[in-house]
Amino acid sequence: MKAFKPIRRKWVSILVITISIFIGVIASNAKAAQVTLAWDPNTESDLAGYKIHYGTANNNYSVHIDVHNVTTYTVTGLTDGQTYYLAATAYDASGNESGYSNSVTYGVPGANGAPTTPATPSGATSAPVNTAVTFSTSATDPNGDSLEYRYDWGGGVLSSWGAASQARSWAAAGQYSVKAQARDSLKAESAWSAAKTVSITQSSSPVVVDSDGDGVPDSRDAFPNNPKEWADANRNGIGDNTDAAAAANQTNQAPNAPTLASPIDDAKVNSMAVLKTGPFRSPVAGTTHAKTRWQVFGDEDNVCVFDILSSTALTSLPVPKLVLDEGTAYFWRAQVVDSKGAASAWSDYEYFSTQTTGSDRNTNGIPDVQEVPWTTDLDRDGKRDYRQKTIKSVKVAGTGVQVGVSIKNSPTALAIEAVESEGAPQPGSYFSRIPGKFPFGLINFKVAVAKPGDQATLKFYFSQAVPQGSKWYEYDAASRKWYDFSAAVKFASDRRSATLSLTDGGIGDVDGVANGVIVDPGGICVP
Repeated sequence: MKAFKPIRRKWVSILVITISIFIGVIASNAKAAQVTLAWDPNTESDLAGYKIHYGTANNNYSVHIDVHNVTTYTVTGLTDGQTYYLAATAYDASGNESGYSNSVTYGVPGANGAPTTPATPSGATSAPVNTAVTFSTSATDPNGDSLEYRYDWGGGVLSSWGAASQARSWAAAGQYSVKAQARDSLKAESAWSAAKTVSITQSSSPVVVDSDGDGVPDSRDAFPNNPKEWADANRNGIGDNTDAAAAANQTNQAPNAPTLASPIDDAKVNSMAVLKTGPFRSPVAGTTHAKTRWQVFGDEDNVCVFDILSSTALTSLPVPKLVLDEGTAYFWRAQVVDSKGAASAWSDYEYFSTQTTGSDRNTNGIPDVQEVPWTTDLDRDGKRDYRQKTIKSVKVAGTGVQVGVSIKNSPTALAIEAVESEGAPQPGSYFSRIPGKFPFGLINFKVAVAKPGDQATLKFYFSQAVPQGSKWYEYDAASRKWYDFSAAVKFASDRRSATLSLTDGGIGDVDGVANGVIVDPGGICVP
């Protein structure tokens, strides 16, 4: 009889990953929370899987779950306010099971409570029509959450959620009842406060004020303290009289066309080429460099692939990732705008081409090092992602997660041309002023649409649930700023997917031009 070979009893080290703990009350009458566990894999050749054990007493586990051969698992159905003890075991193909791993203790936070009823708003009890009255209130939150407030100005007219102090004016005389309401960061709302009655009266004849004595009332005077100026037709901050005198004395109001510094002379650069111009020059004394317009065209078809007007990147601008293709010839030009709004002539054209790196040898639009296993099915439709043209999935650099970009339900989207991931942006890198943590890194993608200006609806799939409280942020290379783009994103109830709508040439399309291609860098951020 063949001797039995027992499984090695190797401890499984369980790590509770802070960014992977999700807690939430699913419904008011069904309190439930969850916690995600991850552990180092065993190395036995006949390893078959793992089991999770947990209960409300240490080393006395009442629940046992066979999670099969994975190294991360989310335990759901936990009770608010309860402390749990969790451990894992490994088992082999013959059913032999190891001892318990180290125990992990997890206390589920208590249920979220609504803020207290705000105090009756304080403020003036009477005021003339069209006079702003400031009201203030306060409330407390049982969970210590930050609060925001809104006001009912009477007759069902509500303010936006905001600060505890807000102002309101009324155009008609009468009695108005002002109430306040508070809500916490989880959107739990308080009851309305008691009402404060405000009497709005008709004001006496208005007093006409003309501070500079130029015959134009201050209410209609763009320069109320300058008797020589009162109008600013082009809104440049300079009076029309001064503008007219300057125009008469200057034969050339426009700045000089910029000189292109790099790339030039058919230089070979990487696909994130840095466009550079020479210094700003203008014949008009006192004007400064306010904006630069950058344009890049494909050398083969003369199609504009990049058109950005920047107010911060004045003499140097990196072209965002995926706007330019590898191994392709381009030409570019620039134009400058001065502080008075005058635009220069366009510069001469300069030519360059991008290098070929060989990072995508199978030319499927995904870097080879970011290819996911062939078994991956992030949209869980029963079909492997690599077999479908409507979804591309990547391993996110620097993390253990995967993200898929899908156009399956967007009839205007023709193809996903490329998807690349980047690890969490670091200070001092191409990205500046990081707004928070990026647990899924940053996703760059390029989608072709049916015609210029089309809107496409994309769906992102994640290999694990997105943390509660996360937002969708995007980076604008022209302004070098991050934008909260959450208003355009809708998360699924299980937070394993999110839907995003983008318009070719609109906000979020970093190439800046309606050219039939949407290029977008964005990602999940925990502010």
